[in-house]
Amino acid sequence: MSDDSTPTTLGLTREDKIWTVVLLGGGGLLVFLLAPLLAAWLADVPVVPFKGPLEWVGSFDQPWAWVARPVVGLLVGIVVAVVVIADAYRLDVDAEGIVVHHGDDRRRIDRTQVVAVYRDRKRVVIDGRDGRRLFDREVEASRDTVATAFRRHGYPWEGI
Repeated sequence: MSDDSTPTTLGLTREDKIWTVVLLGGGGLLVFLLAPLLAAWLADVPVVPFKGPLEWVGSFDQPWAWVARPVVGLLVGIVVAVVVIADAYRLDVDAEGIVVHHGDDRRRIDRTQVVAVYRDRKRVVIDGRDGRRLFDREVEASRDTVATAFRRHGYPWEGI
């Protein structure tokens, strides 16, 4: 076991959160800004179904709509980003145990309960005694970062 008592945090970094808000907010802005143009164009394509709804969306070309749509799109994108960030898991790993953060919920996994830790794609899997799975969720961190964090604090890492 490591004698380093400083916890290692795995999950979205501050920069990740900022980029999530910027990209989803900007994406919402662009989609809502360009939706009438794209819908009007698609309504003219002969093989595209649902022409009625597409023509309706394409009709939103009043001057006030060119201001309102991007603002609404930006707000929708920011709301989606906040939901994505709030739903992300974060792990604080130290030699004594792991604290799992999900929204306002906190759960502690004692180090003595852990028999194996590994990655399964983007999921961090923590197995406990008697074949019990203690944690199996996506955590935003690279494979190397996760492996280093658990090895650093003396956990039984089962990965390459």
